[in-house]
Amino acid sequence: MNSLLRCSRVRTASSLLKTAPSSRRFLATEIDANTDAKPEKRVRKDFTQRLNNGPSFSDFASSSAPLTPAEAMEKAQSKAAKARLPRWLKTDIPVGKEVSRIRKTLRELKLHTVCEEARCPNMGECWGGGKHGTATATIMIMGDTCTRGCRFCSVKTSKTPGALDANEPQNVARALAAWGLDYVVLTSVDRDDLPDFGSAHFAETVRSIREQAPQMMIECLTPDFLGRADLIEPVAQSGLDVYAHNIETVEGLQRSVRDHRANYKQSMFVLEHVKRTKPTLLTKSSIMLGVGETDAEVMQTMRDLRTAGVDIVTLGQYMRPTKRHMKVHEYVTPEKFAHWEKVGSELGFVYAASGPLVRSSYKAGEFFISEILRKRASASMRNVAASVAEGRNKSPTIQA
Repeated sequence: MNSLLRCSRVRTASSLLKTAPSSRRFLATEIDANTDAKPEKRVRKDFTQRLNNGPSFSDFASSSAPLTPAEAMEKAQSKAAKARLPRWLKTDIPVGKEVSRIRKTLRELKLHTVCEEARCPNMGECWGGGKHGTATATIMIMGDTCTRGCRFCSVKTSKTPGALDANEPQNVARALAAWGLDYVVLTSVDRDDLPDFGSAHFAETVRSIREQAPQMMIECLTPDFLGRADLIEPVAQSGLDVYAHNIETVEGLQRSVRDHRANYKQSMFVLEHVKRTKPTLLTKSSIMLGVGETDAEVMQTMRDLRTAGVDIVTLGQYMRPTKRHMKVHEYVTPEKFAHWEKVGSELGFVYAASGPLVRSSYKAGEFFISEILRKRASASMRNVAASVAEGRNKSPTIQA
């Protein structure tokens, strides 16, 4: 009986194979008896549903009456006016023999300047010397690639920048000595990839400059060295004239403006510790305006800087380097900047520079030359007065 059933099943299967039309089967496709029919195209249901539920033409068409030619022109002009920079932020392109000479020297010596990297609007004025003829430049050491990514800065970034050039301190010193600058600002990118964050390299560069150009005034605009006192001290004691570290913005905007490894209290500690390490050393910091701060926050920041013993403060307008950087919140007026300069003097800063185009090292050399001349003139007048008084005391008396 079982053998008969097996035979019938085999015959039934073979008959089906003979009668079934020949069709080629692909993976994940069903055999269709109608080979002439074209396969239906699959349409993603979610995409179709999104189209059906999406906006219609009426959503894009304006329900209001069309603008007249005069109204359209007025609207276009208002948009263009908003996009333009205020008149007080427009500067001349840096040109001149001194600027050309400095640019050529920089290329030959393979030096990097923040003036160029940060696209500073005062480059021509500082390099040209200004009214005192005091040529000033800001040299960037330890490469041109930073390990941090602040939202306002146009310097290149990377987690693994190139190795330090061991000959850079000597090369920079020789270049500056040949350059003939009166005042140099040394700054650097952040180097969180190094064990000491570049502190020893910074200090060695200052010592080399002091050896080869002893008359040159040196300002160092340093990173925060992650707030480590043992790394701040070598730079403070290296022989510089001014120790600068920028607070950048008010406390409430630190995380939205600066890299997450930088913060308000850490920067304040750097400035405080420099004063503790060397009380006679001038300290300096800078604040950007126009990034969303309030007047009360700016006032508190200036008070905190003064409490930390900071001698010099500069305030300037934030300028967006590229569209990839954070937007400008507002363009602060020159009158408001003048107000903050007055506040800085009232708070007891030795010097406060505040203006739309002011930057951290703006006219640094001019200020110090002016101060030196003023102090020398004052000292000379005191000496003359003392000599006159001494001569009167020693003059013989005439007896009748």
